[in-house]
Amino acid sequence: MNIKSKMIFTALHGLILASVLMAGCAQNKPRDYKMIAAPAEVIKGESTGIFANIAMPAASMFEFDKAELNEDGKAVIDDAIKTVGPELMDAYLVLVVGHTDTSGAESHNEALSLKRAKSVADYLISSGVKANAIRVIGRGSKEPVASNETPEGRIQNRRVDIIAAAELRDLDTLVFSSAALFEPKSAELNEQGLALLEASRMDAKDMLSRAAYIEIVGHTDDVVDEEFHLSNMQLSTLRAETVRDYLVSKGHDASKMVTTGKGATMPIADNYTDEGRAQNRRVQILILGRLKE
Repeated sequence: MNIKSKMIFTALHGLILASVLMAGCAQNKPRDYKMIAAPAEVIKGESTGIFANIAMPAASMFEFDKAELNEDGKAVIDDAIKTVGPELMDAYLVLVVGHTDTSGAESHNEALSLKRAKSVADYLISSGVKANAIRVIGRGSKEPVASNETPEGRIQNRRVDIIAAAELRDLDTLVFSSAALFEPKSAELNEQGLALLEASRMDAKDMLSRAAYIEIVGHTDDVVDEEFHLSNMQLSTLRAETVRDYLVSKGHDASKMVTTGKGATMPIADNYTDEGRAQNRRVQILILGRLKE
């Protein structure tokens, strides 16, 4: 895929010199050490990429304070699938977001909204939407579309949204070299990694704050070290979670975030050279946030 607009945070250029190309995972033989410049990279999505943004009323889909879909709810989803068409089945991302009104405690609302979103996601999968494209978050009462002071407004706020993006390039993306953030074989941020994340977070603060959804994805190369206590998949997952925890510690909303580890399953370069393996060892922050542009 061609990216129309690809920018580097020039303010960060040269900030980090990563000392190890092997930070994503270990090799069976000693790795050559090299110095590489590792600024954070920002890739702007080509367009909004949103071909579906459907709000479905929870009142017609679930019994009061319940998360199991009723028959009317299944019919509502069937109609939504027909409205969007077959493109939904091929979407890169199908985000299901649960919402409530302000009735009840915040913790209860967030848990209920998440459970309802999961019920909708399960039904979408049973209807043919790819399971690996589905993401689920519960926002509780944080994103009202109407006033909660009236019964009519509260009904509008109790809803489940389905937001579909066609391709990965439709999302804004921050890309970090794992060597810039972590010590080898570790999911703990080093001092340089903390500095890089903080500088990048500040530069992307608006992008992160207006995001509807943030996915943090860890990747490694394909080299396996049988003596290392973590697999590539486990290491990539832990590193994604570490970045998520850092963002949350700085005040970003955890309920918008999903973390995943891809291990060596999504290389962007070959794994036969040090340079290729270094490119594959990375952490991506995928941001869906330009719904109205």
